[in-house]
Amino acid sequence: MENQNLLLISLALAPIIIGVMVRVANFSFSSLKFISLTITSILVLTLAFSANQNPSIKFLVLAVLLMGFCVMICQEKLQQTPDFYSSCMVTIGLTLGALLGQELSNRLFLCTLLGFMAFSIVKQKKNSPRKTFTLIHFAIASILPLGSILGDESLKELSRLFLAMTFLPLVPFHLPFSGVVDNGKGALSSLWVVVWLALGLAELNIIYSSLSKGILISIGLLAMITAFYASLAALGQKKANPFIAAATVAYVSIIWGLLDVFPNFPKWGIAFGVAVAFVLGGISLAFSFVKARYGWQTIGKLPGLADPMPRFGTIMVLLVSFALFLPMIPTFTGLIVMPTIETLDVKFIKIFFIFFAVWLGGGWFLLQMLHQTAFGPARENVPYSDLCITEYTAVMILLLGAGYSGLLY
Repeated sequence: MENQNLLLISLALAPIIIGVMVRVANFSFSSLKFISLTITSILVLTLAFSANQNPSIKFLVLAVLLMGFCVMICQEKLQQTPDFYSSCMVTIGLTLGALLGQELSNRLFLCTLLGFMAFSIVKQKKNSPRKTFTLIHFAIASILPLGSILGDESLKELSRLFLAMTFLPLVPFHLPFSGVVDNGKGALSSLWVVVWLALGLAELNIIYSSLSKGILISIGLLAMITAFYASLAALGQKKANPFIAAATVAYVSIIWGLLDVFPNFPKWGIAFGVAVAFVLGGISLAFSFVKARYGWQTIGKLPGLADPMPRFGTIMVLLVSFALFLPMIPTFTGLIVMPTIETLDVKFIKIFFIFFAVWLGGGWFLLQMLHQTAFGPARENVPYSDLCITEYTAVMILLLGAGYSGLLY
C-alpha cells in the first residue's frame, strides 16, 4: 500500500516538475508542446491500465487528463504560450495528487491547488466585496481540510461537505468557481471547469452515503434555489466566461437535487457530472478559439460565425444540442439503478422544479447564446478564419467523451 501511494504521488509530481521547468527554461514551442502532450499521454496510459484504483476516481482522473490533452494540443504559438503550458501542467499535477493521494497528501495537494487558483484572483487589480468574499472562501476551503485531519469523524465529514458544495458549486458557495473560470486565461478556463467538477464529484462520492435525511432536504432546497438563480444569471451574462460559470452552476444543481431521489450516486452522478464538465468545458474551449483570433469577449459582438466559420458553427450546434439533452441523462441512468419498489416514492415535484429551471432555463440562455454567435448576418469588416483541424478535433473528442460518460459509462 505504501509503495502504491508513493507511485501515485510520483505520477502527480511529474507534470508539476515539468510545469516548473517550462516556466524557467527556454524551450522551443514544438518541444514545449511535445513534452507536455507526451507526459499527459503517458499518465493516461499508466492510469488507464492500473488495476488498483477505485473505478470512479480513475474515471475522474482520466477526464481531467483528457481535457488537459485537448486544451494543450490546440494551443498556438503565442508570447504567453510557455506560461499557459506551465499552468496546465501544474494544474493537472496538483489535481492528480488531490484525487489519488491518501488523506494527508490528498489535502496538501488540494490546498496547494486552491492557493494556485486563488492567485489568479489576487492578481486582479480591481478590489470589490465579491473578490474579498471569494478569497475568504478560498482560505476556509484550504484551512478546514487540513484542520479536519486532526479532528474527529464529524469534523472530517463537515469539511468534505463544505468542499463538495464548493467544487460542485451551490449558491452561495459558487463564488470561487465563478472567479476562477472568469479569470482564466484563454483555454485555461476550460480545463478549470473539468478540474473543479472532478474534485467536487470525488468529495461527494466519499460522503453521499453518510448524509442524513435532514441535510439532504436542506441541500435539495438549496439546489432548487441554485437552479433558478444560476439560470437567470446565465441569461443576463454579456461575456463568455461568466456565462460558462453560471451555466455550469445551473447544471450542477441537478446532481444535488437528485441526491436523495436516486441511489448509487457513483453510477449516475459521476457520469452526469463528467458529461456536464465536458460539454460546458467544450463550449468554453470553442469560445477561447474565437477570442484568440479576434479578442472577442462579449457575446453577440461577432454574430453569424456559422457561415464564414462552418467548423465553429457545427461544433457549437452540437455542443448546445447535447447541453439541452443533459438534464435527461441522470433521469434515465438514475431510474435504471433504482429498485422498482422505490420508484413509487420518487419526489416528482422536486424533479419538476429543478428540471423546469435548468432545462427550460438552459434552453433559453443556450439557444440565445447560439443565436447571438453562430447565426444571423456576419460582419463584413472581419477577416474570418475557421477552426483548424486540431481545434475542431479537440472539441469533437470532448463531445465523444461527454456522450460516453452520459450514455455508456
